[in-house]
Amino acid sequence: MYDALNKGMAAARGRSLGHLNADEQYDRAGLAHALQRLDQTGADAVFGPTIMLDGQLNFLYLFNQITVPRPIDADWHMPVQTCSFLFRRQIWERCPYPAEYRVVGDHVWFRRQMKLGLKLVSVRKPIGIFTWHQDDIAKRIGPHGENALTDVHRKTLRMRVAKLSFRLKHLLKGGLIPPGKLRFELFPDKSPVKTQLVSFPRLGL
Repeated sequence: MYDALNKGMAAARGRSLGHLNADEQYDRAGLAHALQRLDQTGADAVFGPTIMLDGQLNFLYLFNQITVPRPIDADWHMPVQTCSFLFRRQIWERCPYPAEYRVVGDHVWFRRQMKLGLKLVSVRKPIGIFTWHQDDIAKRIGPHGENALTDVHRKTLRMRVAKLSFRLKHLLKGGLIPPGKLRFELFPDKSPVKTQLVSFPRLGL
């Protein structure tokens, strides 16, 4: 999978890159807003919340990832969803995806990028839309034995402090407060574009 991603990135011609899995799509307004933010700030990458849907495309919750992480924060969880993460071409060029993984390569890659130095900015408008279904890759592969954090001692005092600090920062940034309204577009298979409006959307933790 990650070898294919690297080939796709190499073939892409744009200055900014991102990727979607088969169960993901971009919200067009969110994508445009994120790219504008990336250009305005001169950052290396931009990320934002992700809209989560069930297999029938019903809204489940908003995964409100808006808190900019430190490198240590990637050592205890994945601070961004790849469908809501856009980055400049040179970021991939300096460190391509690790092709030896099947499932956790995106987390391994993000950790490596953070340790190399990654200027991140966030947006509050959702970028990506993820659909839960029975055929996702983790279910098809089953127990895969891969671990992106084999070198991390997660129960150390340092890691506990990092978790607490990140969660407090997320709280102070308003990450636990849902937007009043959430509007997004869907592109169902063989159907016209569909606009959905959700008032006070549920947040996923």
